[in-house]
Amino acid sequence: MFQRLNAFIITYNCASLRFNITKTNIERVFPNYFHIYCFQSIPLNDSRIHLSSSRIAKKFSSNLLSFVNVWTHEIPKYSKNNELQWSFIFEDDVNFVNPSNFSLRNYIHPLEDMMKHPEIHLKDGLFYLGICGPKFSNKTHRFITNISNRTILSSKAFGWCAHAMGLTTKRARNLWFDISLYRPNPEGSIDSFVREYSIRSKSEYYVLGSNLHWPPKTGHYGIAYQDRARFHSEMN
Repeated sequence: MFQRLNAFIITYNCASLRFNITKTNIERVFPNYFHIYCFQSIPLNDSRIHLSSSRIAKKFSSNLLSFVNVWTHEIPKYSKNNELQWSFIFEDDVNFVNPSNFSLRNYIHPLEDMMKHPEIHLKDGLFYLGICGPKFSNKTHRFITNISNRTILSSKAFGWCAHAMGLTTKRARNLWFDISLYRPNPEGSIDSFVREYSIRSKSEYYVLGSNLHWPPKTGHYGIAYQDRARFHSEMN
């Protein structure tokens, strides 16, 4: 019997339009596939937030702490001790390239192909559904999903943005510890920490739909993108 996977939307307000639109977008391309949980971002007055008077620095701290909390606490809590179970994290501005572009009703089949791939599941434990400004690797094989007369390619990369990613429980539990071993710059949003870690540790990760560049001229690659036409960045 199929058990829905867990997905977490990080947002400042669980009753907001941003959260509800993002939830609808996820359910549109992954129907009846996820248990979707709202994780409310760490508030800017939390004692762990950056002491700078800069509001942007405080927002970066909130962003970082929220992701670390989901990685290390929320994902393991809901995974019932299954270290190889996949969970997903989305930011509250996510939308998706229309699956009908590939004669698909949804993206469940390509997603499951990624999750079942031995290298991705057992070694990497992480992949992106969308990324920004990627540097694609030419040293690894591309993962190919053939659908009708179209192809979804998935190549390894490092880059910016953390708006849509999948992680196994084991990878989520250990990711912040692994990043911290490389003494990251103490300021920045979560994507800058993951990007720097990927470069320094030579740990690139697959991007589902790396041959998709949408919206045009935005630097977004993958099946998921930040919908800046509808929602502004909360980091500003």
